Amino acid sequence: RWVFKVKHTPEGAIERYKARLVAKGFAQREGVDYGELFAPTSHTSALRAFFAVAAMRKLMVHQLDVSTAFLNGELDEELYMEQPEGYVDQRRHMVCRLRKSIYGLKQAPRCWYDKLALEFGKLGLHPSAAEPALFVMSAGVKRTYVLVHVDDMLVASEDEQLVVAAKAAINVAFKIRDLGIARRYVGIDLAWEGPGIVTLSQERYIVELAERFGMRDAKARTIPLPADARARPTDPEDELLENPTQFRELVGCLNYVAVSTRPDVAFALSFLGRYFANPTRQGLVYARDVLRYLVGSKELRLCLLYTSPSPRDAHE
Repeated sequence: RWVFKVKHTPEGAIERYKARLVAKGFAQREGVDYGELFAPTSHTSALRAFFAVAAMRKLMVHQLDVSTAFLNGELDEELYMEQPEGYVDQRRHMVCRLRKSIYGLKQAPRCWYDKLALEFGKLGLHPSAAEPALFVMSAGVKRTYVLVHVDDMLVASEDEQLVVAAKAAINVAFKIRDLGIARRYVGIDLAWEGPGIVTLSQERYIVELAERFGMRDAKARTIPLPADARARPTDPEDELLENPTQFRELVGCLNYVAVSTRPDVAFALSFLGRYFANPTRQGLVYARDVLRYLVGSKELRLCLLYTSPSPRDAHE
């Protein structure tokens, strides 16, 4: 089926409209239609470490976006698909043979990573042993780093010419959009305050969460949870949610904020996790309290600052 999406600029304005053909991956059979599925992708801890190193070494960090990344993957299996809606062919009984992966296939992420690693290897970019989604290329004493999160890439180096060369080489291998200096990456806003200083925030993401869960105009809180909040075994008087999906979606979104830029709500998310198996109305109230706190403090940023050690510290 076709999936439609609106893409926005880092400032929030509409950039373009996307249409994507997605396969019915749920109908695939393990061992027949697909094999290995695991595909490495960068973790938020790796992202923070990446920016910490960028601040410490004063690296230039640029961002790339790979157009239709999954369509670059090559299939090992023989797969067929019904003719998509809108495709004009008089032979209605015919089906389409897939030569390359498309979105929706279970193995699509794996095929994309394999193709990416193959092409990067030709360019001299090799995956790090500690983080398979981080590719490194050495040029004498200088290095170029490429951090990959599905179809989003960060290219960093202390030498601007190496950054330009890496982007040009990647553009030959894949169709990319050069977004220039990184400003917004996987929902995290980046601000380069000066040499050795970078701040991470999710102000816009938090506002979007508030709108999504109908709490844009809710009263802000000064602390994530009430001082008397206690997680108890399910109380017969505490009504279970008929549809626990809303609670789990909200906690999942809050957890992304916690592990990315807001460690101040980490304990609150651990507390909410105790309601995950059997969400109750009280648990939902607590989750909304955390969101209200984030809305009231959405301007807070995680600052990565590098200061050179003093001669005294170096001596000690």
